[in-house]
Amino acid sequence: MPRSESETPPLWRNRDYNLWWGGSAVSQLGSGVSQLAYPLLILGVADSASSAGIIAACANIGYLGASIPAGVAADRVSRRALLIVSSVVQLVLMAAVGLAVAGGHVWVPQIAVTALVQGVMSAMHQAATTPALRRIVPPAQLKVAFAREQARDMGTQLAGSPLGGLLFGLARWIPFAFDAVSYLFVTLAALFIRGSLGPDRAESKTAEPTSVRQDVGEGLRFLRRDSFLRFLLLWAALSNCTLAGLAFMFVVALRHHGASASVIGTSESIVMACGLLGALAAGRIVRRVSGFQIVVTMSWLMVAGTLGIAALVARPWPAALCFGSLVFFMTPLNVTFQARMAATVPDRIAGRVMTTTSMAAQSLKWLAPLVCGALADRFSPTAPILGLAAMFALLAVAIPLTPALRRFDDGPHTGDADLAAPEPATPETTGRDAEPAR
Repeated sequence: MPRSESETPPLWRNRDYNLWWGGSAVSQLGSGVSQLAYPLLILGVADSASSAGIIAACANIGYLGASIPAGVAADRVSRRALLIVSSVVQLVLMAAVGLAVAGGHVWVPQIAVTALVQGVMSAMHQAATTPALRRIVPPAQLKVAFAREQARDMGTQLAGSPLGGLLFGLARWIPFAFDAVSYLFVTLAALFIRGSLGPDRAESKTAEPTSVRQDVGEGLRFLRRDSFLRFLLLWAALSNCTLAGLAFMFVVALRHHGASASVIGTSESIVMACGLLGALAAGRIVRRVSGFQIVVTMSWLMVAGTLGIAALVARPWPAALCFGSLVFFMTPLNVTFQARMAATVPDRIAGRVMTTTSMAAQSLKWLAPLVCGALADRFSPTAPILGLAAMFALLAVAIPLTPALRRFDDGPHTGDADLAAPEPATPETTGRDAEPAR
């Protein structure tokens, strides 16, 4: 049976977790570098916010379209293999983009196809990540682990944005080459984790064979039984779409007002610094403030922060602080949601449930850069930002009226005996040294 938190060794002594955390940190740093370079490259080549929006939309569409198949795959085949294959493919894609940029042969349709395939690989990687993390982290430490994941992601984005601006200023191809190399580290991390990442082959051999349609249906039925998850699907889709539009317009608007690549990178670093502070404070916040209060507070801060960006977008530093205050309060909410889902979803359907939820959350993100880019070209960058503020306001008004969210602090009520996450394989639980999974 799982050990209590007081009996579990601290995460810093967990070899597999530290290996995964470090490899992912380098990969996330590379992604932060290239994510800033992508819109700057397209704005420089095509001089069009709409073209930059198309590239962002392609990445989101690829992720969205592959999410459910990737979730089924994560519950059927080796999650380690999925992590390695998806990382290697993205390494090749980024290397190809870097070579094209270095050779002066940048073609917007080529970048769009690359973004589409990269979105597919990201869906595959994400589908395997959270179920695999449950295998190497004890259930009692999931909240701590997810808080550290948030801190890692924010920290790498904090460093990635100014580094991306600096490298892009040196040569346009360097950020993409940097990202390509970074994927090597997460590939090696997945390769050298000793414990099994699942799924359990013994269960799959004894269970009756099922079709992909049946597998998807099982995950959807689990989601349908949980009122909180039903709420999360809709709210996350709308809020993520609006936030994606805000993140896109933040870069476009700063560029429109004459900000250089390095200034934009530093501005995004301010935003990420606020997110990092939020991640560091998340553990204390989620223990002292109810989930309902966190969501209500964050929702209205989104409105205030977005209006602040619209008013101060010609001044990068104050605008970045407005955006950063919004991100600060988002982080504890993400930790709360992730930990609850990871602790309650059965391992046998973890890939399907979590990728379906993620797909719903990402389902409208592709629309945001297209609409915002078109509005910015037709009117001005301020117009879509004000529209995003109105959308955040509608979401904030709807929160207190949602019964499922008001019951969030009561905890899950699925009644499924399989809800406990599997205990990670350790020498203490197996009676022998852990061996590399094959």
